[in-house]
Amino acid sequence: MNNSFENRERPDEATVFALREIVRRHGTPAYAFDVRRLVAQVEKLRSYLPPEVELLYSLKANASLGICDVLADCGIGADVASAGEFATALEAGFPANRIFVAGPFKLPETIARLHNTPEAIVSIDSPSELQRLSDVHAPNSAVLRLRPDFGSCAVVPAGSESRFGFTCDDLQRCRDFLPSCNVDVIGFHVFAGSQVLDADKLNEHLRRALDLSLRAAETLAIEPTYINLGGGFGIPYAADGEELDLARVGDELASLVARAAPARIVLELGRYFVAEAGWYLTSVVGHQTFQGRPAVIVDGGVHQRADMCGLHLRKKQCPPLVLNADSSTLTPTDVLGCLSLPDDVMLEASPLPKLSSGDILAFGNAGAYGMWSSPAIFHGSPLPAEAAFDGAEIHLMRERKPAQSILEDQLHVVTKTAPAPA
Repeated sequence: MNNSFENRERPDEATVFALREIVRRHGTPAYAFDVRRLVAQVEKLRSYLPPEVELLYSLKANASLGICDVLADCGIGADVASAGEFATALEAGFPANRIFVAGPFKLPETIARLHNTPEAIVSIDSPSELQRLSDVHAPNSAVLRLRPDFGSCAVVPAGSESRFGFTCDDLQRCRDFLPSCNVDVIGFHVFAGSQVLDADKLNEHLRRALDLSLRAAETLAIEPTYINLGGGFGIPYAADGEELDLARVGDELASLVARAAPARIVLELGRYFVAEAGWYLTSVVGHQTFQGRPAVIVDGGVHQRADMCGLHLRKKQCPPLVLNADSSTLTPTDVLGCLSLPDDVMLEASPLPKLSSGDILAFGNAGAYGMWSSPAIFHGSPLPAEAAFDGAEIHLMRERKPAQSILEDQLHVVTKTAPAPA
């Protein structure tokens, strides 16, 4: 390959400076998040989508408190699916009446938080959960999650074969129960999958989700006031990937808002808010070969990047930024993680300059489903540092712990054994 590293598009100098400074202060592996990009994603959505559409940040994409602080300050709501995410959303300052509590089963701690936060809206996943929340007199307004009756074109699908939500038969059986139950059902929730980049396919998901919700309203003889159509907005991970056409999605949503009125339309988005704001920083620690190609070993790995696996990014993601790169010729190079695990391959045949021990690789598009969905303590690994940067200003979000920290909160098992016979 004849292209030099310098000829590829690079982030602005402020970003490069911040990434280098985070490595200098906190070492590697580390996560870094661009506050400006987080805010820009919210503003971008608001510029294309109808103002009537309510936006929620789905914490399962990244529940770091610092990330939630920024997005709460942007004035959007929160979609949570556990007591921990619920606690994080409240701590970050998301308004209680804009917290949406989902998930297939609400553990007792989550139910306790619902009682303490009656303004939050809860998504009910099954008839048995509807009965349970009725029995405990949950004070929250609720929506019923509906299982899509259509196929999903998402990379991570949740269509008609999904395990989640009420089926049409479930709704028929619940019709007689609703008037006497202790739950105020105000609408519906449909989610058909994530990481969709084709605007036409995404619009079809949204349109059919609304169709399903309106049919469910007829079945149950209720007037919905709240309809969550899910999300699934994708971002391009590959160098040649095209961005989602938000203008076309906005046009479709304007039509759906009119059809749904007076119910308000809600979207839950995770990846779209945070993925492109995140960087995963690793240091080269050694050299090897892999499948006949030159390879480097880094001090990070897939135990901190679960998103690498689910989307098969090792074969298609953009090459990492080499923070101290020269203009050497690019060579197809593999990047291998530090784990004793055959699948710990972070990148295959990526065009990279000649690398030396100590060089820093900054993987972009790493803000979603990375550490927060990873087997992070595999090999007894301490969690990496996390930092946010806003121009030249750097905020530490989580300190990188020493190896000994893995023993915190663990207890010995002391056994009593009989003495050996004399």
